[in-house]
Amino acid sequence: MIIDSTAIIPDLARKINNLVGKPFSLLVRLRMGGIGSHRMCVKGYSRGFENLLQRNSNLLYSNIELRPKGIIVHISQRNHRFSWVLPYYHLAVFQSEGFTLHGNGEFIRFHTDVYFDKNKVFFARMFKEKEGSL
Repeated sequence: MIIDSTAIIPDLARKINNLVGKPFSLLVRLRMGGIGSHRMCVKGYSRGFENLLQRNSNLLYSNIELRPKGIIVHISQRNHRFSWVLPYYHLAVFQSEGFTLHGNGEFIRFHTDVYFDKNKVFFARMFKEKEGSL
């Protein structure tokens, strides 16, 4: 589910919580060592994002939030924030010419740069959570 999450309404928040679970509590976040990734530079994306994201010369940055039953990929562009809500059972990860998240027929490809290296611990945590939820 790809949504404009600039302003979240209660009905939309309920749908997100049903799909990927409620946000972790503060204590769980501290025990896990954090639930968010560092920012990553978006290299490419599928057609489902083209309707929302406007092509321009600016770089797109994204970060990932962990939830109990999935992840939320947040993309900021100008004054808008878009979110891709992705349950673990739909998530597939590939690393070829960049790091790519796939799910529900959509994908986002990230550059494997300095930001990617900072996120290696986060990705290990994400894979552990995915393994535990299945």
